[in-house]
Amino acid sequence: MKKAYMFFVFAILTAVMTACGSEETRTFEMEETGTKSTITYTYSGDEVSKQTAENIVNYEELGIEKADAEEIIKTVAEQYKDIDGVEYSVEYGDEEAVENIEINYEELDYEKAQKTDGIMLQGDPEKGISMEKSAEMIEEQGYTEVEE
Repeated sequence: MKKAYMFFVFAILTAVMTACGSEETRTFEMEETGTKSTITYTYSGDEVSKQTAENIVNYEELGIEKADAEEIIKTVAEQYKDIDGVEYSVEYGDEEAVENIEINYEELDYEKAQKTDGIMLQGDPEKGISMEKSAEMIEEQGYTEVEE
């Protein structure tokens, strides 16, 4: 009986610890003329550990040529260069460009990031990035949450 009880207690503790330590995701989308943006937050509790963004830019819908898009995006991409915790990539297709940005908040150089137009930090980085405050901020910008 004691072994069964200990097994039961161990199983409950394992389940609770796994649930507390597990990461979840929340995804938000917005479409404007020529651009579709998808932002996904990875978090545990209320603390965000990672944010990824995929922006799909359709040249024709924006009324620009591929070369124009490359020039505009090149300027934007420069601001992410040399910031620890930020990975940036872009692929140019014939009809659209796909831009990917990943921010790892556990490795992010907050001082450099705060000087960048493309990174908006909600809350005190010393205390962590709040998922709830991030969700409020992004919804105020016109994003809607995608139910997973």
